Amino acid sequence: MKKWLFRLFWIPVFIVAVLFMVANRQPVPISLDPFNVQDPALATPEIWLWVWLMLMLFVGFGAGAFGMWVSGRSKRADARANRKLVKTLRKDVTRLETRLRELETPAPSATGPSPSEPPLLESQNA
Repeated sequence: MKKWLFRLFWIPVFIVAVLFMVANRQPVPISLDPFNVQDPALATPEIWLWVWLMLMLFVGFGAGAFGMWVSGRSKRADARANRKLVKTLRKDVTRLETRLRELETPAPSATGPSPSEPPLLESQNA
């Protein structure tokens, strides 16, 4: 359903954008001086209008991507700290599992009962 809604919206937008670019192939200067229309102090060279539009689209996309990257800085720092913590905890778990295995496997002693025999209480010894 989502895919169809996406296509239903973006395919016509894409078609209109392509038609607009094809229809506006004449070169135009972009004036950045609102006070002097005839001889602007700040004007760009004459380039096709669709080139200006695509440049602005890419600049806007880049600015948005940069803003998202900057806003996610704290989450990336938290993820790095969590990865470091997980690595430390895994080492601790491995060390503790090794220690537990050492404690569960008692060394056989010459004077005590074997591990298969249960220990006797003092009342059973007499």
